[in-house]
Amino acid sequence: MDLITFFGRFHVLVLHLPIGILLMAAVIEMSCVAFNKPRTKTLNTIWLWGLISACGAALLGYMLSLSGGYSEEAVFTHKAWAFAAIFCALICWIFFSKQAIQTGPKKTGLSALIYSLCSVQLFLLFSTGHYGANMTHGSTYLFEYAPNPVRTLAGMEPHAKPRPKVTQLEQADAYLDIVKPILEQRCTGCHNPEKSKGKLNLTTPENIFKGGQSGPAVIASDLHQSELYKRITLDSHAKKFMPAGGKPPLTDNQVATLAWWIESGAPVQTTLADLTLSKKARSILSVSLGLEQAKGGWPLPKIEMIPNAVAEQLTQQGFMIKQIAKDINYLDIDYSVSRQPLTNEALNGLLSIKEHVVWLNLANSQVSNEQLKVLAQFPNLLKLHLEKNPISDQGIEHLTTLNQLQYLNLYRTNITNTSLNTLASLPNLTRLYTGETKVTSNTNASLAPSVSTSEKQNNKG
Repeated sequence: MDLITFFGRFHVLVLHLPIGILLMAAVIEMSCVAFNKPRTKTLNTIWLWGLISACGAALLGYMLSLSGGYSEEAVFTHKAWAFAAIFCALICWIFFSKQAIQTGPKKTGLSALIYSLCSVQLFLLFSTGHYGANMTHGSTYLFEYAPNPVRTLAGMEPHAKPRPKVTQLEQADAYLDIVKPILEQRCTGCHNPEKSKGKLNLTTPENIFKGGQSGPAVIASDLHQSELYKRITLDSHAKKFMPAGGKPPLTDNQVATLAWWIESGAPVQTTLADLTLSKKARSILSVSLGLEQAKGGWPLPKIEMIPNAVAEQLTQQGFMIKQIAKDINYLDIDYSVSRQPLTNEALNGLLSIKEHVVWLNLANSQVSNEQLKVLAQFPNLLKLHLEKNPISDQGIEHLTTLNQLQYLNLYRTNITNTSLNTLASLPNLTRLYTGETKVTSNTNASLAPSVSTSEKQNNKG
């Protein structure tokens, strides 16, 4: 099944070939008739390649459907349109390649037939693509933001009236105003009635509690048995991390909001006025509702941009450099993409802009304990990826000067429980990943209180 799924996923790549080739063939055929131009035998070859690529895309699509996660009705509809498009392409190829077609004023009957065949081919192509897109993005995707008259013509309900803007925390509905917007923004694109990955639909509370292949997505009042929370707090490299496919992860405040909802019993049709809220919960929910700005949204003072010449030099040494945000000149540096061992020369080059580096990815770069001594000189590091490197407790001792550090990934390194005691002194460390190391899970409890229990566990990346 894994091999079938592997090949099946190439469907999204191959499907564009028949669309482009058959569309081109149909348009050229009709233009020859419209402008009374002779057609060439090359068109027969175009129809043939369109037919072959359509068959290949259909085969890969069938293999992809076997992996599950799609509505059976949606798959059947998409298949029906695809087979109709293939059959029409076959008819067109046979008709155009076997007939000595000459068009002109006296061939109006033949011209009408050509127009009809090509129009049907185009209609079937667009319909197949439309129903395929529905499977991927949901049936409402195309007209989601259309005006109400257009939605009505498409057979859809008009836009629901927006909920009144919450101006006071107690007015908010725990699910409709707080939880549902987060799920719609981050989760329901892959977990909806038409595309229920893992047989999970997150569009309604009933389906959330029902869950999917892995059981209930949410178990009221039981945070660490709720599959939804476990998935969104895994290390981003973990196979089961959600959202998958490189989609933006939930923000810390969104994660904290969902955690509050679950721990509060996952209330539905309940306003916050009916719930007892701690000071921390009020702050988290106020940020979610836009009633206040996230405290410490960016923890560092403004800084000037680095010179272009320095950026170019670091890029040549294998670093990928990205600015954190438009108005924030701090840098996200990634060396893991180079797939080369980190050299001392490259690291010393990076040291020249040490104040600018806040996110640093050195995963699988053969980082040594001695090189960690250099990293200790980066005063503004907030996030540090060191997974899959031959570093040990001796090297971790150098990191105790990184007082700004909030995230540290030590997955598949040589550290032991000693490193946990060392890292406990870091005041801002809130996420630590130690999967597949010699760290024992029961020792994680000795970490500093600033590190939450869910984030201290040995995540298996």
